[in-house]
Amino acid sequence: MSHIHRFYNLGPFFVFDTWPLSRDKLMVIADPDLAAQVAQTQSLDKHPVLAKSVQHIVGTNSMLLTSGDAWKRMRAIFNPGFSSSHLMDVLASVIVDEGVIFCRRLSGFAETGELVYLEEVATGLTVDVIGRVVLDMELHAQTGENELVSAFRGSASWTNAGSSINPFTNINPVRPVMKWWYARKMNRFLEKALIERFTSRKEGAPARKRKHIIDLALEEHIKEDAGEPVDIRAANSQFKWMAIDNIKTFIFAGHDTTSSTICYIFYLLNQHPACLAEVRKEHNDVFGVEAEMAAERITKSPHLLNKLHYSTAVIKEVLRLYPAASTIRLGDANIPITVGSTRYSTESFLVWIPNHTISRRADIYPNPDAFQPERFLTGNVPKDAWRPFEKGPRNCIGQELAMLEMKIIMVLAARRFCFLSGYAERDRLVGKKSGWGTVYGERAYQTLIASAKPRDGMPVFVKRAE
Repeated sequence: MSHIHRFYNLGPFFVFDTWPLSRDKLMVIADPDLAAQVAQTQSLDKHPVLAKSVQHIVGTNSMLLTSGDAWKRMRAIFNPGFSSSHLMDVLASVIVDEGVIFCRRLSGFAETGELVYLEEVATGLTVDVIGRVVLDMELHAQTGENELVSAFRGSASWTNAGSSINPFTNINPVRPVMKWWYARKMNRFLEKALIERFTSRKEGAPARKRKHIIDLALEEHIKEDAGEPVDIRAANSQFKWMAIDNIKTFIFAGHDTTSSTICYIFYLLNQHPACLAEVRKEHNDVFGVEAEMAAERITKSPHLLNKLHYSTAVIKEVLRLYPAASTIRLGDANIPITVGSTRYSTESFLVWIPNHTISRRADIYPNPDAFQPERFLTGNVPKDAWRPFEKGPRNCIGQELAMLEMKIIMVLAARRFCFLSGYAERDRLVGKKSGWGTVYGERAYQTLIASAKPRDGMPVFVKRAE
């Protein structure tokens, strides 16, 4: 969509008729002010077409798919666990633990010199982090097999091919059966885990010093129900099924967004040595020159992460260039957009705010295809233009966790490893390139697999930093 907008020099919004490929008429919002009108000043509901893509993964009770009072209640229940203070003070050490395992794997790859698909490695990390911070469960996605992780990946593999224009691509009679099967396996695993966790709580097990997101969610649920006890073992337990579907949602979000961003952080830093040198200098200044001691120092003083101004700018610039997701909303006759003095109805439209398109506009971000973290240090980014986590009431509940995780992983790995592009070796092994050669001059362009991911899993060679 960004290429269409740029090639035809389109305005702040345009309408795109996708018939006969789809019945939905698109209203594409390519302007931050208009995006604010439909997502912040007033908030359009999520479009039901989203459920067709991800409901088999996240379930029907996911806050990603619900609206109105049901969504408000879920958001209120989970908000405390995702607050920046709780994450920083209580759960940063958990992320460090998983980051250490991630670095151990990178060390192994550096020793063997093998071609590594970084997206798969980063996905294992982010899934394990979600398992620890949300459910206090070690999923071992980085080191072995886990029933939940295997079922989740199986479910994701049967997601409809959103990037295909071939109408027959998604016609497969086995697909709905496999979606049901993997959803059933995920639900059974999480139901058992929740029952075990809250049974021990009910039977008077010692209170945990470190409360995880699911613990705080249960406390908020009990408060809203005026102190009524929760029978998590009941087949119709409202909290149980809401918790199961939202745990799957959090895994999906980490699996499909944070992991891809971690890949692009290291990929772009190693393409821009001056930026990498600045990141390493900042990490030395804040955490000391002994990179191997970073994990211990973060655990003891996690608030030092707030001093990483340049590293934060790098993350923001990566998310500007390669946003992992965007939002699609259901048009409403009562929520128009206004351009100048003219109002345009959004009724009957699928309203799409493609972050990538807004982020690649030269009038908003000068030299928009260039990697320039400094633009986020000057204060010149226009209001509402940077929105990788969306804005308004439906913004991403996990954005603080994502930013914290990415900063920790940068500190643990950026000074110890280099990541060299492996696309040439991948092409030699496969025999030919798949997809386009480059997009905006970049081979590691994004492709849509439920969300935007680096092409071909981002093959790299891991080297030890000198």
